[in-house]
Amino acid sequence: MATKFHSGPIYLGNGEFAKELFVSDFGTVITEVEYEHSASQSEVSLEGKILLPAFRDGHAHPLFAGREARGVDISSCQNDEELVQTLRSYSIANPEIKWIDGAVFDRSLNMTFNRSTLDSAVPDLPVVLHGDDHHTLWVNSKALEVAGLLGELPQLESGSIDVDEHGVPTGILREWPAMSLVMSKAPKITQQEDIEALIWADQALASNGIVECVDAWIDRGMAETYLAAYKTGILQLDYTLCFRADPITFTTDIEYFIQMREELKQTNGQVVGSSIKFFADGVFGSATALVSEPYLSTEEHGEATWPEAEFRAAIELAHKHNFQIHIHAIGDKATSLSLDILESLGDFALPPVIAHAELVNETLIQRMATLRVIACVQPYWAQNNGLLLSCEHHLGRPRLESLYAFKDMFEAGVVTVFSSDWPISTFNPIKGLSVAVNRRENPDQIQHNPSQAVSIQQAISAYSANTKMMLASRGQGTLTIGQLFDALILDQNIFEVEKAELIQTKVLRTYKAGKELFSTNP
Repeated sequence: MATKFHSGPIYLGNGEFAKELFVSDFGTVITEVEYEHSASQSEVSLEGKILLPAFRDGHAHPLFAGREARGVDISSCQNDEELVQTLRSYSIANPEIKWIDGAVFDRSLNMTFNRSTLDSAVPDLPVVLHGDDHHTLWVNSKALEVAGLLGELPQLESGSIDVDEHGVPTGILREWPAMSLVMSKAPKITQQEDIEALIWADQALASNGIVECVDAWIDRGMAETYLAAYKTGILQLDYTLCFRADPITFTTDIEYFIQMREELKQTNGQVVGSSIKFFADGVFGSATALVSEPYLSTEEHGEATWPEAEFRAAIELAHKHNFQIHIHAIGDKATSLSLDILESLGDFALPPVIAHAELVNETLIQRMATLRVIACVQPYWAQNNGLLLSCEHHLGRPRLESLYAFKDMFEAGVVTVFSSDWPISTFNPIKGLSVAVNRRENPDQIQHNPSQAVSIQQAISAYSANTKMMLASRGQGTLTIGQLFDALILDQNIFEVEKAELIQTKVLRTYKAGKELFSTNP
């Protein structure tokens, strides 16, 4: 049955508005004539609400988010006492549990961040808490003991284990090489548990207007979970999987990536394994992102995740096998190195991606535009909250204020994609869009680098059409004739509402290829 949408503003996603929009029973946008000649018709009144293209998240971790949702929520804990009570209560309420996993702690809060605090809550079980940057773990003594980290510590090529004046680990581990020493000892998650976690995340994304998502960290077993979830018939969104390149095992892992890329073709395009994720550096919060000017706190330049020659060779190998190159690069030195490598490779089957690109300059932005490298950024981070301000002692105020140069990227012609990096921050695109436009989440905050605020139209494109360009997948991410009807209805016209009120906007319905994935209607 063909459907006519009317009685409300309709934004097509290409800078144009329409008063009516027509959708075929196959879920594509059609002309009024085609609608009138269809076998049957129906109508949907927008009742003054706005219709626009659906959102797409260019870099998130939905399976990790689903896993975290199964653990203890510590995000509201503001001090040691609240954290200890939350962990203790969780342990008592779950006597069968053998390992406690919690998320997330705010690294900017005035807490001790020592294993002794967690020991006072739960001394006899491993406790593992994830920092809000997800590049930091806080663990108790039992977790250190299980990982063999209370004796002689291993030598790490990157990452670190914080120690006290006696050389004993404090319980803080930074970056994946260190974090994995504990996480590798965690109880194995069953595939059924993972399927349930993924389907929970899938439904959560759909309820916020998202119809397509990039999972930017896929290790062995995770692609199999996506395939199994697809076979249930419950999975709703489209997914692009980025296989994580491990510096130690990459040369053997790539054969697995190739195999899984082929096996995922069973999903008829709903789940594709077309990308490989590389880490060029760490994060500002741990002073591990690669920067050209040294950190004020350490007088060093951060940490490279790979030796440069191996980094280059790995990217070349991925390129040879026609994978999309998706590089985590936060510091300006990491982005520069990544662009050097990409420039040497020539043509790409899929456009290469720099994820995060938090600290850039005019030269780097122009190079990205010239090389047609996608900037996949996180707009929700462009605000003066704890996550950002906790980096000031490392970067200093001038560099901190220069971060997240979204407007400059748009004006230089860089295809800029918005994303969440969920569960590091909220997956709600409305919140990301609002911060991108306002450079703050609420009126009580001082705006962060307000000269880099973007327009609502630019933000919508970054959450829809630009993501389609990054993925080179079917369609344009607009509601023009011939395109899939991937759309959402919002409760207020975000083009007319006061900018400060944008964040209050609610998703009422989500459509994917004409099918309603979510509705607030009972």
